[in-house]
Amino acid sequence: MFSDNSMLSFDDLQIFQNFYSALIYFGKWRITDKPVNKRGDEVRNSNYMKFLRQKFDEKHLFRWQVSIAELISIVDGLFLMNKFADKFKENYGYETYSKLSLFCEYRIKLSKNKRVDFILGNGSKILLLELRISNTFPNLSNIWHKKAYELLIYKEMMSYYLSPEIKIHNYSFIAMPEYTGVKGKEPVKKHIEYNNNNVNHLCKFVKEYLF
Repeated sequence: MFSDNSMLSFDDLQIFQNFYSALIYFGKWRITDKPVNKRGDEVRNSNYMKFLRQKFDEKHLFRWQVSIAELISIVDGLFLMNKFADKFKENYGYETYSKLSLFCEYRIKLSKNKRVDFILGNGSKILLLELRISNTFPNLSNIWHKKAYELLIYKEMMSYYLSPEIKIHNYSFIAMPEYTGVKGKEPVKKHIEYNNNNVNHLCKFVKEYLF
């Protein structure tokens, strides 16, 4: 249903996690508090960045060449969705976990290339998911409200062409950088805890509304 208009699509979460492990084969991805363009400069020529740029171009998801900042945001999102998949399987078991499909960077039809970060699906129920990173706690609420408003617009636009039988839910996920320091390897424990709590909440939300 969503594969043709998505940069990446996965029939279940196990397939996604296998893909993620192969994509980030060199080691552990870290969300750091460095400026996003500086983070991009460190990995600009990596094979996985080249792969994602190629997929973006193949699907014509952007009117111009996709920026390195956009690509970093996508990998941050994949990292967080991998965290979600791990926790969802731990909480609810493989059988439930394997029922969820996942779509990344879904382009809404006739929307001038507006895209949803991720869509989780289970039968006739789907969840539109927007993810953003905030470096400071005071910004969290403002970013959350902005993304929640965007999701309402996306939901309305998609309702024009999706079957009325499909139940659309929305979720804004605001995360924080988990590492700091010159090399970006010093853990920020309160941010890691914050993100893990958000992942747990997302798991509960998905179980409640997609099953």
